[in-house]
Amino acid sequence: MSYTKPADDWFETSAIVSKTVSLPKDDAPHQSEMEWWYYNGHLSAESGNQYSFHHTVFLRDNVVSHMISHVSVNDHQTGKHYTAQRRTGGNTSINTENRFEFKQSDWLMSGGNGNDKLKVNTKDFSFDLSLTSTQAPVFHGKDGIITLDVAGSSYYYSRTRMAISGTLTIGDTTEKVTGVSWFDHQWGEFAVGLLSWDWFSLQFKDGTDVMIYHLHDKTNNPILHTGSITKHGITEVLLDTDFTIAPGKNWTSSKTNISYPIEWTINIPKKNISITTQSIVENSEFDARLTTYNIYWEGAVSVQGSHTGQGFMELYGYTEKNH
Repeated sequence: MSYTKPADDWFETSAIVSKTVSLPKDDAPHQSEMEWWYYNGHLSAESGNQYSFHHTVFLRDNVVSHMISHVSVNDHQTGKHYTAQRRTGGNTSINTENRFEFKQSDWLMSGGNGNDKLKVNTKDFSFDLSLTSTQAPVFHGKDGIITLDVAGSSYYYSRTRMAISGTLTIGDTTEKVTGVSWFDHQWGEFAVGLLSWDWFSLQFKDGTDVMIYHLHDKTNNPILHTGSITKHGITEVLLDTDFTIAPGKNWTSSKTNISYPIEWTINIPKKNISITTQSIVENSEFDARLTTYNIYWEGAVSVQGSHTGQGFMELYGYTEKNH
């Protein structure tokens, strides 16, 4: 579907509606089997240092309800990868009309209508970030719904560019930071455990935003090979015939012995896009066996080729692929 930015400067002051998703109403939690609010971002400090982060809250509502948070920070100077995770029984969201607000002790994720707040404190790092959407939201699939074969279906939209300002602390050093974030919200009656995927969110320097997701079942049969490309407020769905992705260099975790492809070649011929993505910190593995009982790779990438920029990559299900 296409979306044209309204004439007024702030496009989210009034409701944004697809045929199935209405914003800001659907920023709030739903009573779904699975739901998550996800951010990734690249951060620049006044010192010139570069960092990246991801922060996700999962709500699982099945026989027992619980909330889980995953957070990571990468220091691009040292190559260090910091992670933290928490699990809480029940749903701690409050004040949920047209917005979300999750508190786990001194951790906070809150927002709605494209104005959000993230606060995390750990022994190794902390951050306090304010985020403001600068682009119209993108609805994925068919009017905001993607079908996942035997795994079910989900509602899915993104805010592909959110301006970031705040502070980041690593060890004893606190820095003021600015940057750009990508936000995803996905919910529905779907079973993550039946899937594996390679997922990319890419922000080009020319203002183009690309999302690609390549989903398989547990026997590695393809389920969904699609994505979107957004520029100047117009979004086009990428069909499986519109692009190709191919893995390159692998990195193997010394902790889990799982091997992940950390370089990829992506071609979108009709848009004259031919790029290579490369991980910035190779060791971006997230061991979530304490909370979601899985292991995945989640980290920042650089973009080179016909277009340049930055982005994030998530590789899920490689435990089964390696064993």
